[in-house]
Amino acid sequence: MNKTKNIIIIITIVILCALTFFAYKNFSKTSSVESSSLEQTIDNDNIYESAEFSDGLNNPDSETTYPLDESETGIAKKSIYVVDINQDGKPDRITKTYFENWNAHSYYRYFIELNVDGKYVDITPKGLQTTNGADCDLQQIQFKLKPNFQIIVIYREMGDTWNTATMAYKKVFTLTDNKFKVSKPIQINPICDVKELF
Repeated sequence: MNKTKNIIIIITIVILCALTFFAYKNFSKTSSVESSSLEQTIDNDNIYESAEFSDGLNNPDSETTYPLDESETGIAKKSIYVVDINQDGKPDRITKTYFENWNAHSYYRYFIELNVDGKYVDITPKGLQTTNGADCDLQQIQFKLKPNFQIIVIYREMGDTWNTATMAYKKVFTLTDNKFKVSKPIQINPICDVKELF
C-alpha cells in the first residue's frame, strides 16, 4: 500500500515538474516574441522618422490659410507654435509662414519671439528661411526643442543647375542669455537635396 502511494506521489511530482517546465518554456517564448515585436515597432518608427524630413515643429496652436493672387504667389499658410524657448516658464512664439511662387521654388520663413515681461520680442536670426525646389532643397531648417532649444540649418550654394550637387554646410544656433549664438559652418559633403543630411 505504502509502495503504491509512493509511486503515485512520485508520478504526480514528475507530472507537475513537466507541466511547470512546459509552462515556463511557453512563457519565455511569448515574452521573446513580444519583446521582438516591440523592438521591431520601435525600429520601424525610427525608419519612418528618418525617411521623412520634419522641421521639428508639430501641432501648431493656430493655423491660417490664405488665398493666393492670380499668379499663384504669396503667403499660402501661417502657423503659430507656442513654446517655452528659453525655459523661463513663459509662452514664447515661433511663426512659420509658407510662401508659394507659382513654380516649385517655394519657401518657409520663420519668425521667433521671446515673451519678455508680457511683450513679444523678435530674436530671429537673419535669413531664417528655407529654399525649396522640386527635387532638391538648397536650405532646410530643423528645430530641437529639448533638452535645450537649438536651430540646425543645413545649406548649399546652387551649382550649374538647381539640381547640381554642391558642398553642403551645417550651422547650429543656440540660445544664450536670450540671444542666438551661431556655430562656425561645418562642411559636410556635396549633395543635391540637403534634407537628406538631417
